[in-house]
Amino acid sequence: MMNTMVILAEFFVVILKVLWAFVTAGAKWVVRPKEKSVAGQVCVITGAGSGLGRLFAKEFARRRAVLVLWDINSQSNEETAELVREIYRELDSETPMSRDGPVGGLEEIPPFQPQVYTYVCDVGKRESVYSTAEKVRREVGNVDMLINNAGVVSGHHLLECPDELIERTMLVNCHAHFWRE
Repeated sequence: MMNTMVILAEFFVVILKVLWAFVTAGAKWVVRPKEKSVAGQVCVITGAGSGLGRLFAKEFARRRAVLVLWDINSQSNEETAELVREIYRELDSETPMSRDGPVGGLEEIPPFQPQVYTYVCDVGKRESVYSTAEKVRREVGNVDMLINNAGVVSGHHLLECPDELIERTMLVNCHAHFWRE
């Protein structure tokens, strides 16, 4: 009888915890937490030439971050940079500014200085990562945020891939996350 009571009590505790988790999740969905501002922060995005890296770059540009784009392909990296510059131009045209003083009772917003830098970097090669990181440090300054997005996708089953592709995949998708400079 005592075992049954303990099991029943534990069952009710679990039910209460699950219900509480739903309530807190619902509250976070209704009352969203304040997002961190990345405006003016230096953000390095690896694999920025296409796919998710390009989408990350566009989103961080909308949030006014200073972008440092790394990709192995300089042409696609420059295409992403041009998309980012276009977003910066749109943001700049939307910013209310006046030389005569406050606009509509609001303080003047300092002019937005959009900055995007592009670097060719093969994150599968440690020396390339180290030398590019040093260039960024010299030319841009300290990095506030790293979006380590670069990756290799073969589209084949692992055992169907040639050895070179497996090694490249491991270097970019795994090892590159541990190199630091």
